[in-house]
Amino acid sequence: MALGLLPLLLSSIPAMAQEDEDEADFKRHQSMHQLSRHPPLPRLHMDYSQYRFIPPGDKVKEQPDVNRLLFWTQHGTPDGYAERHGGAIVYYDSTGKAIRVDNVPATPTR
Repeated sequence: MALGLLPLLLSSIPAMAQEDEDEADFKRHQSMHQLSRHPPLPRLHMDYSQYRFIPPGDKVKEQPDVNRLLFWTQHGTPDGYAERHGGAIVYYDSTGKAIRVDNVPATPTR
């Protein structure tokens, strides 16, 4: 009878080891607070080299998730933004009115 239970007992040992590994993996995962401090996602980088106009004296803040540049005055008030729309870059003032449009040269395709 003992020999009949031996295969059953031996087959349960790997399952217990797997449960221990799963529990250890669960403990190693970061909490939501830790993830918010250092998100595992790579930061999005955009190429803003084609944006040529910056209002004089303004600071530039990038918003790569919406492909936009924000312009801020030295006093910390918003002064406008720039967005790319198709083959043009449109610059807006702080009220949202378009003040300048630059055409972007087409990049050669292979």
